[in-house]
Amino acid sequence: MSESKVSWRNIIVFAGAYVATIIGSGFATGQEIMQFFTFYGLTGIFGCIVTLVVFSFTGMECLSRGRVVQIDETVKIFSFYCGKYFGKFLEYFVPLFLFGVYVIMISGAGATLEEYYNLNPYVGRVLMSLAAFASVIFGLKGMMNVVGNVGPIIIIFAVTVGLVSLVQNYDQLADSIQTLSTLELAKPAPNGFIAGLLYPAYNMLVVVGLLSGMGRMANNKKECLYGGFLGGFLLFLAALVMHLAMLSQIQAVSSLSIPSLFLASQISPLMAKAFSVILMLGIYTTAAPLLWQTVNRFVADKHPRFKITTVAITVIGFICGLLPFDRLIGIIYPFTGYIGIIVFVLMVIKVVRIKVSK
Repeated sequence: MSESKVSWRNIIVFAGAYVATIIGSGFATGQEIMQFFTFYGLTGIFGCIVTLVVFSFTGMECLSRGRVVQIDETVKIFSFYCGKYFGKFLEYFVPLFLFGVYVIMISGAGATLEEYYNLNPYVGRVLMSLAAFASVIFGLKGMMNVVGNVGPIIIIFAVTVGLVSLVQNYDQLADSIQTLSTLELAKPAPNGFIAGLLYPAYNMLVVVGLLSGMGRMANNKKECLYGGFLGGFLLFLAALVMHLAMLSQIQAVSSLSIPSLFLASQISPLMAKAFSVILMLGIYTTAAPLLWQTVNRFVADKHPRFKITTVAITVIGFICGLLPFDRLIGIIYPFTGYIGIIVFVLMVIKVVRIKVSK
């Protein structure tokens, strides 16, 4: 394809894969949206706007940079943005963190099928491990084609559930906002603005390496810019709609583990069943890229040992995924958002320095 010709299929795959990687069990269940946006009432809207800016900038910059620098071991992109010493620390810390989140996805898949269908949790863990493994062994391009096409489906479904629920309960929004001030809630940040910054910052460590790897497949810079912005906008749209939908029913959802399922069940039982499938897809589209990034830390995806390394890490991840879902979250997630903020700030500084030097 010509260097100047823009492939809209590439743009959709980039945006879809970006979105799909972010939408794991936390987003799909509504738990992340509720804690980082809904608990702050209307100021959560400003948090959504902050998220739009951070996600869009990160997507456009990392895709574009990956296209230029062509790094095979994607975790080394952190040294490019963060300098020799902090970057080297992240080269070792980030793969451990990504593997930890991958383990959470495996454990979460078991918990999801157990809760929805009363299946033994081993069923969900085995199925998710096999699905992630099957995607990863095809390499980055093959995996992105699968994950990138699933991502838009998840977003469309989430936005549809949120919009229908919001329309049905819009007249309760004012009362719900007043009710919110009377609830005792554990908030992750002192205000909606900081929460809106923490949310994409936490995800920063998950997507920077992946996006820089995807950038190698772009034909030109426009595909990177359009794909990165579209991904950020879709994440913003889904977060905003789900935020307002849950805010309109805050008293009912504030104590639930899976508030988005409640919204779906209020529409129809069939919608709730369909949402359980979407939730599993959301876990899968996060688990597969996380597994690929972990394996890529040790060996490039075109290396002869790539498949055997993938098998080994898949088995280790399955064993670790036998730990309880909630305990894993409590061990792995703390303080990571603040590290992500540092990475984002250093990324902006690096981009400014490059622009000035040119």
